[in-house]
Amino acid sequence: MDVRGLIDEIIGRSTYLGNFSLDELVRRSEEQVVTGLGVAGNGSAMFVLAMVDGEPNGALFADEKGSLFGDKAVFQIDGSEDFRLYQVALPIIEALVARCRVYDRSHLKKSTLADIPTLERGMQQRIGVLCLTVVNRGTPVGGVHVSIRKGKLVLATDTTTADGSVCFKLLSGRYTCVVSDRTGDLTRFVIDFAEARHESIVDIGGTFDEDTG
Repeated sequence: MDVRGLIDEIIGRSTYLGNFSLDELVRRSEEQVVTGLGVAGNGSAMFVLAMVDGEPNGALFADEKGSLFGDKAVFQIDGSEDFRLYQVALPIIEALVARCRVYDRSHLKKSTLADIPTLERGMQQRIGVLCLTVVNRGTPVGGVHVSIRKGKLVLATDTTTADGSVCFKLLSGRYTCVVSDRTGDLTRFVIDFAEARHESIVDIGGTFDEDTG
């Protein structure tokens, strides 16, 4: 059974509690100490947040291309979704969270456009997801520090996962990305970010300062 089939089966046997925006879902679950699933999407994509005692402990995203779990799934949520909330038995939720745990819940608080700084006035900007894969001569590197900067302002920082990946939600524009490896060496490059989703590979095996579009 695929991910969407599993979720459909779970919610089909669960109690429906109502429809909520992302902010309302998180707030309502916390206030009422809900253990359950928030499900959004249509036939082409599905977003799921797994709540344990009111806390968003798990997340998954599934579409025709495949599935993402945990923090990577959270980055696919833009805050405009309409979530259906279901109360689900704790053992079921705990089993699901074991596969899709969210380690940094602050991502959910950054999911709406209002939470992201407006960097330039007079420009039409849109939100998107920038995903980087850090490699060293082709081998993914986990545990390195990545920061996104606009001038001297640090807008976001994160650490790469075991497969070398890291994602940020940003408004369209030009940014400087700084990668610091375990030895403290820095790799810098400039990226012109204008797509809904942009993926780049950063090789820290050599020194470069690159414009990436």
